[in-house]
Amino acid sequence: MAENNVEPEQYWSDRALDTAEDTLVAMETLLATLRAFEDVLRQQEISIASSTEYCDNFCQALMHYAGSRNSMEHGLPLLEVYCLSINCFGAARSHLTAESDRVALVLKRLALSCFELLLSVPENEIPYEAWVQFHHSVQISHDTLLQFGSTDLQALLQITGEGGAWSNPVLTSLLTGQPTNPEEVDAYISLEGEGFMEMRVKHLEKMGEVAKAVVLAKACTECSFISNQATFRQTYVSLLCHLLPNEEAITEVL
Repeated sequence: MAENNVEPEQYWSDRALDTAEDTLVAMETLLATLRAFEDVLRQQEISIASSTEYCDNFCQALMHYAGSRNSMEHGLPLLEVYCLSINCFGAARSHLTAESDRVALVLKRLALSCFELLLSVPENEIPYEAWVQFHHSVQISHDTLLQFGSTDLQALLQITGEGGAWSNPVLTSLLTGQPTNPEEVDAYISLEGEGFMEMRVKHLEKMGEVAKAVVLAKACTECSFISNQATFRQTYVSLLCHLLPNEEAITEVL
């Protein structure tokens, strides 16, 4: 790395966030580190090299903090971290170039990581104020990123605005067997995209909600906006075989 890199604090990976004071100190340190990266970035010409360096440092700092944290034990602190990280990346975006593939990659990974956290943490464990703050952070960054043609935070914005990962009315109707409008289902799946849908299906399966996972996987196989329908088809068949006796599963698939 270049000599002007700002090294992340090494103790992050060694400390457990056992107290509110620990959390506050770690958050302040992370914020200072990310702002230092941005200061270095602003002093350079916008280029592929400077953008790539910033993105690599950004990911390294975030991994030092969040990589070893258990989402079930540190759900709320991690949510605060993602609020902070989204804000910092949004603030730095005007000094980054899309010619560096790292820029789009970081945004996609950040959105997926946030969503994974929202799936893992029970909604009733996240205070209303935290939801509002997170939604506000996503809204500000989304508006900024739209200026550069990026919609990577669009699905996350809708989810936080609805107050939970499973609060979308179309999704609720689909998973509970209520009547749904195919066009609305397709529009919903298109908005969230393949990455979020794959994570939803895997999460439902992990939680023992195989029947719901089957329903969602099938909806994805039937959605014209999904480019990787074959993968969802394979998942659908596999889940169906676990849910039904082989003969019934084969009949259903055929």
